[in-house]
Amino acid sequence: MKNITLKTTRIIPGLIICCSILVFALTTTAFRTGGYVIEGEMIAPNGTKVSLSYEYSGKRFADSALVKDNRILLKGSLPEALQCTLSNSVNQQLKIVLLGNETINLRGNVAKFYYSEVSGAKEDVLFNTFNKKKLAITGEYRDQLKATSTDFYDRNSRVYLDFHRKIDSLTLSFVKEYPNAAAASLAIISSHMNSTDVLRAEACYTHLSESAKRSYYAKRIKAFIDASKGIAVGKQAPDFALRDINGKKFDLKDYRGKYLFIDFWASWCKPCREEHPLLRQLNTVYQDKNIVFVSISMDTNEKNWRQAVADDGLSWVQLNDPLALKGPLAEAYSVMALPSNLILDPKGKILATKLRGQPLSDFMQNLFKTNN
Repeated sequence: MKNITLKTTRIIPGLIICCSILVFALTTTAFRTGGYVIEGEMIAPNGTKVSLSYEYSGKRFADSALVKDNRILLKGSLPEALQCTLSNSVNQQLKIVLLGNETINLRGNVAKFYYSEVSGAKEDVLFNTFNKKKLAITGEYRDQLKATSTDFYDRNSRVYLDFHRKIDSLTLSFVKEYPNAAAASLAIISSHMNSTDVLRAEACYTHLSESAKRSYYAKRIKAFIDASKGIAVGKQAPDFALRDINGKKFDLKDYRGKYLFIDFWASWCKPCREEHPLLRQLNTVYQDKNIVFVSISMDTNEKNWRQAVADDGLSWVQLNDPLALKGPLAEAYSVMALPSNLILDPKGKILATKLRGQPLSDFMQNLFKTNN
Protein backbone atom coordinates (compact mmCIF):
# COMPACT_ATOMS: atom_id res chain seq x y z
CA MET A 1 0.00 0.00 0.00
CA LYS A 2 1.41 3.30 -1.06
CA ASN A 3 1.84 5.72 1.83
CA ILE A 4 0.83 9.32 1.19
CA THR A 5 2.91 11.88 3.07
CA LEU A 6 1.51 15.34 2.61
CA LYS A 7 3.69 18.42 2.71
CA THR A 8 2.35 21.52 4.39
CA THR A 9 3.33 23.81 1.53
CA ARG A 10 0.57 26.33 0.95
CA ILE A 11 -1.06 26.89 -2.40
CA ILE A 12 -0.05 30.25 -3.81
CA PRO A 13 -2.89 32.66 -2.99
CA GLY A 14 -4.81 34.07 -5.86
CA LEU A 15 -6.82 32.65 -8.60
CA ILE A 16 -7.79 29.01 -8.49
CA ILE A 17 -8.12 27.95 -12.02
CA CYS A 18 -9.65 24.88 -13.57
CA CYS A 19 -7.65 24.90 -16.82
CA SER A 20 -8.97 23.51 -20.01
CA ILE A 21 -7.96 24.89 -23.35
CA LEU A 22 -9.14 23.50 -26.62
CA VAL A 23 -7.88 22.75 -30.03
CA PHE A 24 -8.96 24.75 -33.05
CA ALA A 25 -11.20 22.22 -34.68
CA LEU A 26 -14.03 20.57 -32.79
CA THR A 27 -13.16 17.23 -34.35
CA THR A 28 -10.02 16.55 -32.33
CA THR A 29 -8.41 17.20 -28.97
CA ALA A 30 -4.93 16.44 -30.30
CA PHE A 31 -2.18 18.81 -29.23
CA ARG A 32 -1.32 21.71 -31.54
CA THR A 33 2.12 23.06 -32.25
CA GLY A 34 0.96 26.64 -32.91
CA GLY A 35 0.08 29.24 -30.34
CA TYR A 36 -2.83 31.43 -29.30
CA VAL A 37 -3.37 35.09 -30.09
CA ILE A 38 -5.72 37.27 -28.03
CA GLU A 39 -6.28 40.66 -29.60
CA GLY A 40 -8.87 43.38 -29.56
CA GLU A 41 -10.16 46.53 -27.95
CA MET A 42 -9.95 46.90 -24.16
CA ILE A 43 -10.98 50.28 -22.76
CA ALA A 44 -8.43 50.73 -19.99
CA PRO A 45 -5.65 53.10 -18.88
CA ASN A 46 -2.37 52.67 -20.72
CA GLY A 47 -0.17 50.17 -18.90
CA THR A 48 -3.06 48.09 -17.57
CA LYS A 49 -1.88 44.49 -17.41
CA VAL A 50 -4.11 41.77 -18.86
CA SER A 51 -3.03 38.31 -17.74
CA LEU A 52 -3.89 34.81 -18.85
CA SER A 53 -3.32 31.98 -16.39
CA TYR A 54 -4.11 28.29 -16.26
CA GLU A 55 -3.26 25.13 -14.40
CA TYR A 56 -1.80 22.09 -16.09
CA SER A 57 -0.62 18.87 -14.49
CA GLY A 58 -0.51 20.42 -11.03
CA LYS A 59 1.40 23.55 -12.03
CA ARG A 60 0.29 27.12 -12.66
CA PHE A 61 1.28 29.05 -15.75
CA ALA A 62 0.71 32.68 -16.66
CA ASP A 63 1.42 35.22 -19.39
CA SER A 64 0.48 38.86 -19.73
CA ALA A 65 0.51 41.94 -21.93
CA LEU A 66 -0.08 45.68 -21.42
CA VAL A 67 -2.93 47.72 -22.81
CA LYS A 68 -1.79 50.52 -25.11
CA ASP A 69 -4.21 53.01 -26.68
CA ASN A 70 -7.11 50.77 -25.66
CA ARG A 71 -5.68 47.82 -27.58
CA ILE A 72 -4.48 44.48 -26.27
CA LEU A 73 -2.30 41.85 -27.95
CA LEU A 74 -1.38 38.76 -25.98
CA LYS A 75 0.42 35.80 -27.53
CA GLY A 76 1.46 32.46 -26.11
CA SER A 77 1.18 28.72 -26.47
CA LEU A 78 -0.91 26.13 -24.67
CA PRO A 79 -0.04 22.44 -24.25
CA GLU A 80 -3.58 21.59 -25.30
CA ALA A 81 -7.09 22.99 -25.06
CA LEU A 82 -7.61 24.32 -21.51
CA GLN A 83 -9.88 26.53 -19.46
CA CYS A 84 -8.01 29.77 -18.85
CA THR A 85 -8.58 32.73 -16.57
CA LEU A 86 -8.21 36.24 -17.91
CA SER A 87 -7.61 38.93 -15.27
CA ASN A 88 -6.45 42.53 -15.11
CA SER A 89 -4.34 44.76 -12.88
CA VAL A 90 -7.05 47.36 -12.26
CA ASN A 91 -9.63 45.27 -10.37
CA GLN A 92 -10.38 41.71 -9.26
CA GLN A 93 -12.75 40.86 -12.10
CA LEU A 94 -12.09 37.67 -14.04
CA LYS A 95 -13.14 36.15 -17.35
CA ILE A 96 -13.01 32.37 -17.83
CA VAL A 97 -12.43 31.15 -21.38
CA LEU A 98 -12.09 27.67 -22.80
CA LEU A 99 -9.19 28.40 -25.09
CA GLY A 100 -7.13 26.60 -27.67
CA ASN A 101 -4.14 27.57 -29.76
CA GLU A 102 -6.25 29.85 -31.94
CA THR A 103 -6.79 33.53 -32.61
CA ILE A 104 -9.60 35.09 -30.59
CA ASN A 105 -10.97 38.57 -30.26
CA LEU A 106 -11.42 40.17 -26.84
CA ARG A 107 -13.55 43.29 -26.58
CA GLY A 108 -14.61 45.15 -23.45
CA ASN A 109 -14.07 47.72 -20.74
CA VAL A 110 -11.76 46.98 -17.83
CA ALA A 111 -14.36 48.47 -15.45
CA LYS A 112 -16.69 45.63 -16.52
CA PHE A 113 -14.03 43.07 -17.36
CA TYR A 114 -16.24 40.11 -16.45
CA TYR A 115 -18.61 41.08 -19.27
CA SER A 116 -15.93 41.30 -21.94
CA GLU A 117 -16.95 39.67 -25.20
CA VAL A 118 -14.90 36.79 -26.54
CA SER A 119 -15.22 35.54 -30.10
CA GLY A 120 -13.34 32.91 -32.05
CA ALA A 121 -12.90 30.44 -29.16
CA LYS A 122 -14.72 27.49 -30.72
CA GLU A 123 -14.82 25.13 -27.76
CA ASP A 124 -15.75 27.95 -25.41
CA VAL A 125 -18.92 28.40 -27.46
CA LEU A 126 -19.64 24.68 -27.12
CA PHE A 127 -19.13 24.59 -23.37
CA ASN A 128 -21.20 27.74 -22.83
CA THR A 129 -24.04 26.17 -24.80
CA PHE A 130 -23.94 23.13 -22.52
CA ASN A 131 -23.79 25.29 -19.39
CA LYS A 132 -26.79 27.38 -20.44
CA LYS A 133 -28.90 24.24 -20.84
CA LYS A 134 -27.66 22.89 -17.51
CA LEU A 135 -28.40 26.21 -15.82
CA ALA A 136 -31.98 26.13 -17.16
CA ILE A 137 -32.49 22.63 -15.73
CA THR A 138 -31.04 23.74 -12.39
CA GLY A 139 -33.39 26.75 -12.33
CA GLU A 140 -36.38 24.49 -12.90
CA TYR A 141 -35.16 22.23 -10.09
CA ARG A 142 -34.97 25.11 -7.64
CA ASP A 143 -38.46 26.23 -8.62
CA GLN A 144 -39.77 22.70 -8.06
CA LEU A 145 -38.11 22.48 -4.65
CA LYS A 146 -39.86 25.68 -3.62
CA ALA A 147 -43.22 24.76 -5.15
CA THR A 148 -43.32 21.34 -3.48
CA SER A 149 -41.56 22.34 -0.22
CA THR A 150 -39.08 19.53 -0.84
CA ASP A 151 -36.01 19.34 1.40
CA PHE A 152 -32.91 20.27 -0.62
CA TYR A 153 -30.94 17.49 1.11
CA ASP A 154 -33.51 14.76 0.39
CA ARG A 155 -31.67 12.68 -2.22
CA ASN A 156 -34.60 10.29 -2.58
CA SER A 157 -37.24 12.88 -3.44
CA ARG A 158 -39.01 12.76 -6.80
CA VAL A 159 -37.86 16.33 -7.51
CA TYR A 160 -34.20 15.49 -6.90
CA LEU A 161 -34.27 12.26 -8.92
CA ASP A 162 -36.04 13.96 -11.82
CA PHE A 163 -33.45 16.75 -11.79
CA HIS A 164 -30.58 14.30 -11.99
CA ARG A 165 -32.22 12.30 -14.75
CA LYS A 166 -32.35 15.48 -16.82
CA ILE A 167 -28.73 16.39 -16.06
CA ASP A 168 -27.61 12.83 -16.85
CA SER A 169 -29.48 12.88 -20.16
CA LEU A 170 -28.11 16.30 -21.13
CA THR A 171 -24.51 15.36 -20.33
CA LEU A 172 -24.58 11.99 -22.06
CA SER A 173 -26.19 13.48 -25.18
CA PHE A 174 -23.60 16.26 -25.28
CA VAL A 175 -20.68 13.83 -24.98
CA LYS A 176 -22.12 11.58 -27.70
CA GLU A 177 -22.57 14.57 -30.01
CA TYR A 178 -19.07 15.98 -29.38
CA PRO A 179 -16.89 12.98 -28.44
CA ASN A 180 -13.68 14.69 -29.61
CA ALA A 181 -14.20 17.98 -27.81
CA ALA A 182 -12.48 19.12 -24.65
CA ALA A 183 -15.85 20.67 -23.77
CA ALA A 184 -17.25 17.15 -23.50
CA SER A 185 -14.71 16.19 -20.84
CA LEU A 186 -15.44 19.40 -18.94
CA ALA A 187 -19.16 18.61 -19.12
CA ILE A 188 -18.50 15.24 -17.45
CA ILE A 189 -16.43 16.93 -14.74
CA SER A 190 -19.12 19.54 -14.17
CA SER A 191 -22.02 17.09 -13.98
CA HIS A 192 -20.56 13.99 -12.40
CA MET A 193 -17.16 14.51 -10.79
CA ASN A 194 -18.34 17.45 -8.72
CA SER A 195 -21.16 15.27 -7.43
CA THR A 196 -18.78 12.28 -7.17
CA ASP A 197 -21.04 10.11 -9.32
CA VAL A 198 -18.49 7.63 -10.60
CA LEU A 199 -20.88 5.31 -12.46
CA ARG A 200 -22.36 8.11 -14.55
CA ALA A 201 -18.92 9.64 -15.09
CA GLU A 202 -17.68 6.30 -16.40
CA ALA A 203 -20.74 5.86 -18.64
CA CYS A 204 -20.01 9.22 -20.29
CA TYR A 205 -16.25 8.67 -20.41
CA THR A 206 -16.68 5.54 -22.56
CA HIS A 207 -18.18 7.72 -25.31
CA LEU A 208 -15.14 9.98 -25.60
CA SER A 209 -12.96 9.33 -28.62
CA GLU A 210 -9.59 7.69 -28.15
CA SER A 211 -7.79 10.97 -28.94
CA ALA A 212 -10.01 12.82 -26.45
CA LYS A 213 -9.12 10.29 -23.73
CA ARG A 214 -5.49 11.41 -24.01
CA SER A 215 -6.38 14.99 -23.02
CA TYR A 216 -5.69 16.51 -19.60
CA TYR A 217 -9.31 16.68 -18.54
CA ALA A 218 -10.15 13.18 -19.71
CA LYS A 219 -7.15 11.85 -17.78
CA ARG A 220 -8.56 13.54 -14.66
CA ILE A 221 -11.86 11.76 -15.26
CA LYS A 222 -10.11 8.42 -15.66
CA ALA A 223 -8.09 9.01 -12.48
CA PHE A 224 -11.33 9.82 -10.64
CA ILE A 225 -12.96 6.62 -11.92
CA ASP A 226 -9.98 4.46 -10.97
CA ALA A 227 -9.61 6.07 -7.53
CA SER A 228 -13.33 5.73 -6.83
CA LYS A 229 -13.17 2.01 -7.52
CA GLY A 230 -10.31 1.78 -5.04
CA ILE A 231 -12.33 3.62 -2.38
CA ALA A 232 -15.11 1.06 -2.19
CA VAL A 233 -16.50 -1.08 0.59
CA GLY A 234 -14.09 -3.93 1.31
CA LYS A 235 -11.03 -2.14 -0.10
CA GLN A 236 -8.00 -1.19 1.99
CA ALA A 237 -7.86 2.54 2.74
CA PRO A 238 -4.68 4.26 1.49
CA ASP A 239 -2.27 5.22 4.28
CA PHE A 240 -1.53 8.89 4.81
CA ALA A 241 0.15 11.18 7.33
CA LEU A 242 -0.75 14.76 8.32
CA ARG A 243 -0.16 17.12 11.23
CA ASP A 244 -3.08 17.71 13.58
CA ILE A 245 -4.24 21.07 14.86
CA ASN A 246 -1.63 20.93 17.65
CA GLY A 247 1.24 20.04 15.31
CA LYS A 248 1.34 16.36 16.26
CA LYS A 249 1.82 13.83 13.47
CA PHE A 250 -1.19 11.69 12.63
CA ASP A 251 -0.37 8.51 10.70
CA LEU A 252 -3.29 6.34 9.63
CA LYS A 253 -1.39 3.09 10.00
CA ASP A 254 -0.83 3.83 13.70
CA TYR A 255 -4.56 3.36 14.28
CA ARG A 256 -4.83 -0.28 13.26
CA GLY A 257 -6.98 -2.10 15.79
CA LYS A 258 -9.54 0.71 15.96
CA TYR A 259 -12.54 1.72 13.90
CA LEU A 260 -12.14 5.12 12.28
CA PHE A 261 -14.69 7.62 11.06
CA ILE A 262 -12.93 9.95 8.59
CA ASP A 263 -14.75 13.09 7.51
CA PHE A 264 -13.57 15.40 4.72
CA TRP A 265 -14.87 18.95 5.06
CA ALA A 266 -13.99 22.65 4.73
CA SER A 267 -14.89 25.87 6.51
CA TRP A 268 -16.59 27.18 3.36
CA CYS A 269 -18.72 24.04 2.88
CA LYS A 270 -22.19 24.74 4.31
CA PRO A 271 -23.47 21.12 4.16
CA CYS A 272 -20.28 19.98 5.93
CA ARG A 273 -20.78 22.34 8.82
CA GLU A 274 -24.49 21.57 9.05
CA GLU A 275 -23.45 17.98 9.80
CA HIS A 276 -21.19 18.98 12.72
CA PRO A 277 -23.90 18.94 15.41
CA LEU A 278 -24.61 15.30 14.54
CA LEU A 279 -20.90 14.46 14.55
CA ARG A 280 -20.52 16.05 17.97
CA GLN A 281 -23.42 13.94 19.21
CA LEU A 282 -22.05 10.71 17.72
CA ASN A 283 -18.57 11.39 19.06
CA THR A 284 -20.03 11.77 22.56
CA VAL A 285 -22.22 8.66 22.31
CA TYR A 286 -19.40 6.43 21.06
CA GLN A 287 -16.41 7.98 22.83
CA ASP A 288 -16.04 4.87 25.00
CA LYS A 289 -16.21 2.54 22.01
CA ASN A 290 -13.30 1.40 19.89
CA ILE A 291 -13.68 4.19 17.32
CA VAL A 292 -11.71 7.35 16.58
CA PHE A 293 -13.29 10.34 14.85
CA VAL A 294 -10.99 12.14 12.42
CA SER A 295 -11.88 15.31 10.52
CA ILE A 296 -9.73 16.37 7.56
CA SER A 297 -10.18 19.96 6.44
CA MET A 298 -9.70 20.78 2.77
CA ASP A 299 -9.09 24.46 3.58
CA THR A 300 -6.19 26.19 1.87
CA ASN A 301 -6.40 28.93 4.51
CA GLU A 302 -5.21 27.70 7.92
CA LYS A 303 -6.79 30.61 9.79
CA ASN A 304 -10.24 29.83 8.36
CA TRP A 305 -9.82 26.16 9.30
CA ARG A 306 -8.82 26.88 12.89
CA GLN A 307 -11.62 29.40 13.33
CA ALA A 308 -14.23 26.94 12.02
CA VAL A 309 -12.94 24.19 14.35
CA ALA A 310 -13.34 26.57 17.30
CA ASP A 311 -16.72 27.92 16.20
CA ASP A 312 -18.19 24.45 15.62
CA GLY A 313 -16.74 22.92 18.80
CA LEU A 314 -14.91 20.04 17.12
CA SER A 315 -13.08 18.26 19.91
CA TRP A 316 -11.81 15.11 18.16
CA VAL A 317 -8.78 14.68 15.87
CA GLN A 318 -8.53 17.68 13.53
CA LEU A 319 -6.27 17.57 10.46
CA ASN A 320 -5.80 19.95 7.56
CA ASP A 321 -4.55 19.31 4.05
CA PRO A 322 -3.66 22.70 2.51
CA LEU A 323 -3.38 21.07 -0.92
CA ALA A 324 -7.13 20.60 -0.61
CA LEU A 325 -9.11 18.98 -3.42
CA LYS A 326 -6.12 19.12 -5.76
CA GLY A 327 -3.71 17.25 -3.52
CA PRO A 328 -2.63 13.58 -3.47
CA LEU A 329 -4.82 12.76 -0.46
CA ALA A 330 -7.98 13.97 -2.21
CA GLU A 331 -6.95 12.04 -5.30
CA ALA A 332 -6.19 8.84 -3.37
CA TYR A 333 -9.56 8.99 -1.58
CA SER A 334 -11.45 10.20 -4.67
CA VAL A 335 -12.61 13.34 -2.87
CA MET A 336 -13.81 15.61 -5.67
CA ALA A 337 -16.59 17.31 -3.72
CA LEU A 338 -17.51 17.96 -0.11
CA PRO A 339 -18.72 16.66 2.23
CA SER A 340 -17.33 13.14 1.98
CA ASN A 341 -16.62 10.49 4.59
CA LEU A 342 -15.85 6.85 5.19
CA ILE A 343 -15.71 4.34 8.05
CA LEU A 344 -12.79 1.94 8.42
CA ASP A 345 -12.64 -1.31 10.34
CA PRO A 346 -9.74 -2.17 12.71
CA LYS A 347 -7.78 -3.64 9.78
CA GLY A 348 -8.05 -0.43 7.78
CA LYS A 349 -10.63 -1.75 5.34
CA ILE A 350 -13.54 0.39 4.21
CA LEU A 351 -16.89 -0.49 5.79
CA ALA A 352 -19.00 2.38 4.42
CA THR A 353 -18.72 5.63 2.49
CA LYS A 354 -20.65 8.89 2.19
CA LEU A 355 -23.12 8.34 5.00
CA ARG A 356 -24.84 11.41 6.40
CA GLY A 357 -27.71 12.21 8.73
CA GLN A 358 -29.91 9.36 9.88
CA PRO A 359 -28.20 6.70 7.71
CA LEU A 360 -24.91 7.54 9.48
CA SER A 361 -26.53 7.32 12.92
CA ASP A 362 -28.17 4.00 12.03
CA PHE A 363 -24.92 2.55 10.72
CA MET A 364 -23.04 3.49 13.88
CA GLN A 365 -25.74 2.04 16.07
CA ASN A 366 -25.79 -1.25 14.15
CA LEU A 367 -21.99 -1.41 14.04
CA PHE A 368 -21.58 -1.29 17.78
CA LYS A 369 -24.56 -3.49 18.50
CA THR A 370 -22.92 -6.13 16.36
CA ASN A 371 -19.52 -5.66 17.97
CA ASN A 372 -20.59 -5.40 21.63
